[in-house]
This record gives sequence, C-alpha cells and structure tokens, in this order.
Amino acid sequence: MDVTLWTKSSFLRIFGILLCLNCAVAADCGRRKIKLQQLVTHGYSTYPGEFPWHSAIFMVAGFKKSYICGGTLVNELSIVTAAHCVTDSATALVLSPALLYVQLGKFKLNLFSDTVQEHAVQQVIIHSDFQQATSKYDLAVLKLATQAKFTDYVQPICLFPQPVVNYNDGTGRGVSVGWGYTEFDALSDDLRGTTLPLVGYTKCLESNPDLFDRTLYDGMFCAGHRNGTNVCNGDSGGGMYINQNNVWYLIGVVSFTAAREENSNLCSTKDYTGFTKISAFEDFIVNNCGLQVHAPPTTGTTKQPSSGVAKKKHFYASNFPLDSKVNWFQAGDHCRSLGQHLAEIKSEQENIKLKEVIAKAGTETDANGNTHLKQFWIGANDLGVNGVYKWQFSGKPISFTNWRNGEPNNKNNNEHCVTVMGNKQAHWVDVNCKGKRQVLCEVWK
Repeated sequence: MDVTLWTKSSFLRIFGILLCLNCAVAADCGRRKIKLQQLVTHGYSTYPGEFPWHSAIFMVAGFKKSYICGGTLVNELSIVTAAHCVTDSATALVLSPALLYVQLGKFKLNLFSDTVQEHAVQQVIIHSDFQQATSKYDLAVLKLATQAKFTDYVQPICLFPQPVVNYNDGTGRGVSVGWGYTEFDALSDDLRGTTLPLVGYTKCLESNPDLFDRTLYDGMFCAGHRNGTNVCNGDSGGGMYINQNNVWYLIGVVSFTAAREENSNLCSTKDYTGFTKISAFEDFIVNNCGLQVHAPPTTGTTKQPSSGVAKKKHFYASNFPLDSKVNWFQAGDHCRSLGQHLAEIKSEQENIKLKEVIAKAGTETDANGNTHLKQFWIGANDLGVNGVYKWQFSGKPISFTNWRNGEPNNKNNNEHCVTVMGNKQAHWVDVNCKGKRQVLCEVWK
C-alpha cells in the first residue's frame, strides 16, 4: 500500500504545510479499558488500546486505500478531524464520502488485526468558514455509515463540557498520537505518541511571525517543542488529548505547521504546531455529532454550594511607561497573569463603567514630543479576517459596539484587533495587532 504519495503531492500552503497524507455521548467516555504504564515526554510507541478513540482515515484511489489522516471517535457514529484532511487542495471541493473509510481499534498502520473495525463514511461535514489559505476553522465531522462497537480497543473520548485549560501560561500539556513521519522521514507503522507543552499566543507568534501572524485567531492554539519532537506529516486530523481526574478529553485537532524548507512538503519539527481549539467550536460539534452536553464523569467530589452573592464586573486599566506598552497578544497574557482577561463590553451599562475608568487615563507624550490620547486593548478581534468581530475570552460575536466614526476600516488590510480611546466617548478603533498600547482587563468579583 502506497501511503506516501498523497503526502508529497497535497496540502502545501504558501506559508507552511498542513500535516496530511492526503451522537449521544457514551456515559463512559474518555476511559481506557486497558491498564497501561505512564506516558513519557518524547516520541514513543504506544500500546494497543492505549488511545482507543484515535482513528485512521483512508481514501480510496483505484483499488488501493491510502492512509491520509487521523481522527477522533466521539460517539458511535461520529469522527472529529481536520477540514483540510477531507478537502481537495486543488479544487477546494469536499471529498465524496464514497472515497473515505475509517478504521478504529488500529495499532499497526499496515496490519488489519482482529481488534480493527472498518466503517464506510456516510457524510462529510466541514466547517462552513474553513479557509484553505490560512487554516482557520480547520474542523470537520465524519458521520459513519455503521455504528462503532465499543470494545477494549475502541472507545469514545469526552468532549463537553471542556475541562479548564490555560493555553497561555506555559503549564498545560497534552498528548498527540499518530502514524506520521518519524525523525527518519518515514511513516511509522506503530501508533506513536508524544507529550507536547501548550504554547502561549505571544511566544508562538514571536517564534515564526511569517507563519503565525496569518494563522493565529481565537479558534486555534499552539503546542509543541522546537527540538525535533513534534507532530509531522500524517498526524493531521488527530487529536490533542489531556487527562483530568483519570478521564481523557479532546481539546484540539492537529492542523498545520511550517514547512521544513522552501519548496518542501515535509514538516518542520523545529516549529510549533497549530491546533484547532475544540472549545471554540462547541455548537458545530454538538449539532453535527448529535451530542448532548452532560456533566463530566464524577470523581467522588461534591460541588460547593454558591454563596448566593452576585458578582459584578470590574475594569482595570494599565498605566505602563511608554517603553513597556504591549501588543494585543501580550495584553491577553498580561491580563491572564493577573487572573483576569481582556475587557469585554457587552452593553451600554458596561460601557458607562468603562468610560469612568478610562476618562481618568488622560494623555501621554510619545518619544517625538507629540501628545496623544491613551488607547487600551480590549478583547475584541477579527483574527478570522472575515469581518466578524468576536470576544477573545468568551469566543462569542460582539453584540454591543461603540465604533468611532469610519471604523472599523481595516486600514492596509491588517487591522484586526480593537482598542478603546481614552476619552469620554470611549470610542472603539480597529488597529494592527502588533502595535504597542495600554491594556484594559476585566474581572468579576
């Protein structure tokens, strides 16, 4: 079986390479049936049944089935994968379900053992906003033609409600598995895994501005090492999994990384990897997988009753010296370091509170002696570059605006983040996300 042709001919992007070779929730999701040893940090060969939700997606070409991508089983009939895995890169057309098969319970890529189940695909559903050029909204659901049978080697993973994950403080870690290229530039026959650290937006952006300036948005996160241990060709569509209280959750889908070198289709293992963020696409996944959002599996603890005291929103404005102001991504990191997040203004009442805070900010004098009103980053952005502004923290479209006349104007086609002018009107302005400004955080207490 030729499993390399699709990789070397497909899915090249102008900024890098996509990592392809191309539901009612189970009550007991996210639990292994096979008892195994602890994980290690770098790439290692997994054991059969260690990741029973990981699946292999094949495409029919003539009389051959060629492996193209990974996926994750979320219930008896639904696989979550990357949109680029099931989209023709030349025509942008969604692949016909008749061309696709999914194998579950698989460990050896080139062996059909008695633990393996093969299912035809009945329907391919990609996110309607998927952008091939930027890898944004890189998410798809495959509906199986026949139900998966849960065994020791085939189990669904848990999805919602998503566990609490901090994508920016550098402490989070997840596991990705796949049959992708090893350090020897060849597909692995064994299912291999690696533990990857989550990487904050700022660190990710600064690591490779040419790649991540065009791809960072609320619906993705970065993870990985820059020492050669990373996901690579063939791992696309597979998941990033985390374990909380002995229950496994899917938090991301492998989407893209940089190309190793110009005009190369091979991945760079010295760059971070972009993952589609599951928590940003709850409606898409729930609706298309037929999921019901249940409480997570119990661990014997009891939720403490609410104090009954209503919390109120408070805004806090920074007052950095001129040489200490930050860009939009760093602003988010700053608020998170304080246990807060970038301000979200969702009503006229909240805007009045905001005015009271920033009206006191006054002006500042730049290095050239010019006086300006202070500007403060808030959590709104159009990093999807589709004219739809969303809130960074909640992921919801903005419902209240107070744009300055003529804004947003997306000047020079590179203004995708939002600031508030430090005057009594508190007007919003869209600006380049790389600019350096003050920060407006919010907290509930």
